[in-house]
Amino acid sequence: MRVKMQKRLRHFVVDNGQGTLLELPLEFEGRRAFVVWDLVVLGKHEIKARIELDPKLLERLSGPGCDYSYRGQLVLPRPQDN
Repeated sequence: MRVKMQKRLRHFVVDNGQGTLLELPLEFEGRRAFVVWDLVVLGKHEIKARIELDPKLLERLSGPGCDYSYRGQLVLPRPQDN
């Protein structure tokens, strides 16, 4: 059984010239890292939309509120593109 450790990720996103600071749940499975974009709970089950990150681009933060910052490009799904 894999043990998941959940942390928080802070990432600055620029979309159409607008900058936004996102804070998202971050999960680790072994050496792999994922940001949780969306979560739906159906009874006892959780359905997660996760995006895999390059763990080499994660930077550990020492301040309160978030545990990591991501230095790579985070491409998030846009509902209007579906």
